[in-house]
Amino acid sequence: MNDVVRNANWRKARALFWSIITLIVLSALGLLAGAIAIPGIPSPHVDLSTFGPWVYAIPILIATKALLELLRPVFRAALKSHVKYEADIFAHFQIVSYVVWGTSIALVFYVLLGFGGAGQFTFLGTAFVSAALIYVMQEPLLNLVGWVVLVSMGLYKLGDRIEMNNSKGYVVEITPMNTTIREFGGALYGDTFTGRYVTIPHSQILKGNVFNYTKDTPFIWDQLVMNITYESDLKLAERLIYEAAEEVVGPMMRENRAHLRSKYEFADLADYMAEEPRVGWGFGASSIDLTLVYFCPVFAKGTYRTRLVKRIFDAFMAEPRVQFAYPHVQFVPSAADQEKEAAARVKEAAKEAARETAKEKLAVTR
Repeated sequence: MNDVVRNANWRKARALFWSIITLIVLSALGLLAGAIAIPGIPSPHVDLSTFGPWVYAIPILIATKALLELLRPVFRAALKSHVKYEADIFAHFQIVSYVVWGTSIALVFYVLLGFGGAGQFTFLGTAFVSAALIYVMQEPLLNLVGWVVLVSMGLYKLGDRIEMNNSKGYVVEITPMNTTIREFGGALYGDTFTGRYVTIPHSQILKGNVFNYTKDTPFIWDQLVMNITYESDLKLAERLIYEAAEEVVGPMMRENRAHLRSKYEFADLADYMAEEPRVGWGFGASSIDLTLVYFCPVFAKGTYRTRLVKRIFDAFMAEPRVQFAYPHVQFVPSAADQEKEAAARVKEAAKEAARETAKEKLAVTR
């Protein structure tokens, strides 16, 4: 809770800082131009045109930053009652910020192009072109192109769970250069968060695949494989699995089936998707593999898997006709070994009979 309050205070302080900077810059320009007069202090009446177009461009950029910092908490408060997840709120705000910054930069270029003589801007333009050429030769160009593809195609947004560049995580920040995710999965069970942040350059969008677990729905399909011995009652095992699935995930799947169907691109997909628990059969290396297929919320995959494993394990342990197959070594003697073992037993029996006979003779003699 303290961290939440601290973050909120930091956002307020940042908005206040940029607001003060904007007021200071505008006040300074007003004093220099003579638009603002302070009693007792002579007005300098400086011609601002001597400073070139940047005297207008810089305040525009500073004011834009201050405006966005002020709008952020207002935007959050306005949408909090209408949008369920805070990440979705800031994803919408990020789109608004792109529009505001685009308008601001367009206005700056309009000021630069339309201000005074072209000679001054020619020098600035040459400098910008030279810097851009150096920039183009570097990896950041691919990052910018990847960012454009990301925004235009809507590959993912803040709050989505994605996999890219062999990393899986929850998207917490998107900039023109890279995406930052809070990593989950890896060596940990059930997509548990690892505590690490991963920064992925947007060039990877152009070079590899982008997997989005939550683009249209928060559900994902999962499977659980049970290895059953050949000697088990396999139909009984299948029934026990169905009963466990019905108890754990069945009602949830039926409740969300209509929502899933509304997201299918084609109606035919309803015939192919597992909208109820399904059990498939397959041959394993030394077992019959029964595979349970189901869907569940992506953020609770580990929880549902654990509940299913415990429920199925208890059901199998209570039923002697169903046995798990597991790796073990069993010695099966050959026919020759069996003959040798039988001969050894006959020989041992003959020795035992001879000892008994000798004991009887000794007893008679006494």
